[in-house]
Amino acid sequence: MIQNFSSLYLNKNQFLIFLMGISSGIPLYLTLSTLFIWLTRENIDISTIGLFALTQIPWTIKFLWAPLIDNFKIPILYKIVGHRKSWLFVIQFFLIISIFLLGFSNPSKNIELTAFFALLVSFFSASQDIVIDSYRIEILDDSSQGAGAAVTQFGYRIGGILAGAGSLYLKYYFAWNTVFMIVGFIIFFLGLSILFLPIKKDHLSKNRNEKNLLKPFFEFLFRHSAIKVFLILILIFSFKFGDVIAGVMANPFYVKIGFSNIEIANASKVFGVLMTICGVFLGGYLVKKLGIIYALIVSGFFQVLSNLLYVLLNLVGPEISYLYLTVAGENFSGGLGSAAFVAYLSALCNKNYTGTQYALLSSIMGLARTVLSSPSGYLVESYGWTNFFILSTFLGMPALLVLFWMKKNFDLEMQKSK
Repeated sequence: MIQNFSSLYLNKNQFLIFLMGISSGIPLYLTLSTLFIWLTRENIDISTIGLFALTQIPWTIKFLWAPLIDNFKIPILYKIVGHRKSWLFVIQFFLIISIFLLGFSNPSKNIELTAFFALLVSFFSASQDIVIDSYRIEILDDSSQGAGAAVTQFGYRIGGILAGAGSLYLKYYFAWNTVFMIVGFIIFFLGLSILFLPIKKDHLSKNRNEKNLLKPFFEFLFRHSAIKVFLILILIFSFKFGDVIAGVMANPFYVKIGFSNIEIANASKVFGVLMTICGVFLGGYLVKKLGIIYALIVSGFFQVLSNLLYVLLNLVGPEISYLYLTVAGENFSGGLGSAAFVAYLSALCNKNYTGTQYALLSSIMGLARTVLSSPSGYLVESYGWTNFFILSTFLGMPALLVLFWMKKNFDLEMQKSK
């Protein structure tokens, strides 16, 4: 078992995927977690903070410009570092500038400008993910996609530590603008290391010059009957829905219930990330041993039940041991589900159109994190924390029903591109 585990994870491609995962995780956690704590400390009302989930819209609609990234070669730079790397270099340059601008904004004086810069960070971060997700799918064979998903999530969570706990620790010594500048420079140096890692093949598909930019969408949509495509889309949309809805309000909840920045950093941004890492590696192993559908069912149950831990924490109040229990349950189950879910999305992609199709599929899931999670603050104000987290638990049920149907009637091999 140990030998299989090490051969699955300890190789050059997985290390590259790990580094790219860190680059993806830093801006995501910076805008979805650290920014929310900053806004809460600035006494921005909770309903407005909830609306900041809308700044994540680029992750929801990134499929619109994914064909451009898939097909267009950046002049000169393409010949030096290749198709994917050239896009990564350009996107990361603008991503770093956007992070600097966000850090120098002042939400208490101009909340609209802060929202605009957060939107810019999300746009370039989503664009970066198009490149990174394509790279991961292209350099791994089918048997390694589950492990690749786990390593991606591992990198995400390390990025989460840097942007989450790291930012909160830095805030103890520096102003927010300095904190954001430091995070931007981390992406810069990390980006350099990714660009110059030796890769034998650039994985530029022969179809990259495809004239019909809509072909990747049509290939996926007409792969099955309308009802089966509909069920696939329902699963993609709803699998992380309840988990994400609760997660958007988790950090404001920790602040409001009475925990300090350092307590939140230690529990949520360090211990929580470690629990997530345990979850993603176990999730990747379950995908390998049980198959993707079974791994989704197991992790789906854990995700649904873990949201009830927020209810328990709200009942007992700011007790540090219960905070760690809540963080452990939520992050372990989230990591378990993320590994299986990313492996599922990867398996659905035709490798001739990885950038566009993965962007499309992950964008559907992104709806839950952006548009549909934006009223979370209003729900909390209207119904209270306990009822809000109970509702988030029920929102994860539809995905489980679809998975049980798929297990009997529509296995994964039937869903893949032929």
